[in-house]
This record gives sequence, C-alpha cells and structure tokens, in this order.
Amino acid sequence: MANASWFSHGAAAAPETLGLVMLQADPHAWRLDRSTQLVAVSDALADGIAAAGKLRTRFVDLSPEQIARELGLHVEMTDDDPMVGSIWRFAEYRPRPPRIVLYSRGLSPLERNLTRSRAVRLLGRATLRDVFIAHELFHHIEAIRPDVPIARRYQPSLLRIGNWHWRTGIGAMAEIAAGAFAQSLLDLPCHPKALDFVAVDAIAVT
Repeated sequence: MANASWFSHGAAAAPETLGLVMLQADPHAWRLDRSTQLVAVSDALADGIAAAGKLRTRFVDLSPEQIARELGLHVEMTDDDPMVGSIWRFAEYRPRPPRIVLYSRGLSPLERNLTRSRAVRLLGRATLRDVFIAHELFHHIEAIRPDVPIARRYQPSLLRIGNWHWRTGIGAMAEIAAGAFAQSLLDLPCHPKALDFVAVDAIAVT
C-alpha cells in the first residue's frame, strides 16, 4: 500500500503547493526567481480552471470521454509498454491525428493500489479514466486555441550575449494547468498531482 504519511500529505496539499512541487522539478524552473515561480504556478492553475469553466459551460453534463467525442477526439486504450526511459505513462495526447491514448498497463498498478477510501479522498465521484482523459483534454484544447501555450509564457534565458537571449519554455506549466483543468472539470477534491503519492508505490511493486 502507498505510504500513509505521503498519501495524507498529498491529499491535503493545496493546488498551489503541488503546482510548485511540479514546477521546481522542471529542469529550467530554477532560472526563475521565487516570486516569479509563485506567479507562474498561479497563472497555470488559473489557466486550467478557466479552460475547464468554458468547456463545462458548453458541455454541462457530459463526462470527459463524451466531451472528447463531441470534439472529434478519439479515446483509445493500448497495451503498449508504459515505460519510456525513466517516464511511466498513464495517458498521453497525440496531435496527429488528434487522440487520447490510455495505457492499460500503466493504469492498472494505480487502480490496484487506489483503495476505495483513498479513491474517494482523491477522486470524489470521478474515475481514474475520467481524470486522465480530462488531463489530456486540456492538452488538446491548448493545441487548437490561438493563445500562447502556457509553457511558453515564462521563458527563462539559457544564454545571453549582449541584447540577444536564447530562451526556453517550461513544460511543467502545461502539466500544472492540465491538472487544474481536470480538478475543476470533475470537481476533484485535490489536484491530480496527488495521485503520484499512490503511483510511486504502486509502480515500484509491478
């Protein structure tokens, strides 16, 4: 079972706290000062919540999978290996052609370790499938909307020569926003990042 203290900490943590953890794990976030990191997390959370609000207004009672269908976005399950290098995949958005892919072998350890009481505490009335489809829905919405992607709104400099800057985006921003989107769309008790506290132990025993 997942470590009880880790689980309690994750389930009780505010979205801002979990978002900051995600941001600070990004290889480029350290280039932002602390105050800018806090603002960036707040912006990413707000972006996800706003996007979810617009979608929920448009599709009032539909599940994430039904919304995906209405948007012409196919949802498929694959038995492919969820591990790529050091990354364990639960789901991903693929833009060509646009679709959401769920990894059955990636999700199954998490499903086994997420006991009923913990599932309610983390997911409320939603399912894991709902959460991961909702998360990837944000990436689809961001891919097709005209706004500057959230990952490129904060671009620290990698190299500076005079007035010329070589800048990079921060990929974690999109993940923070996608989690906030899923939390708002599904009315989850906490940001889905909290699932990591279950996933770490679940994957370790596979």
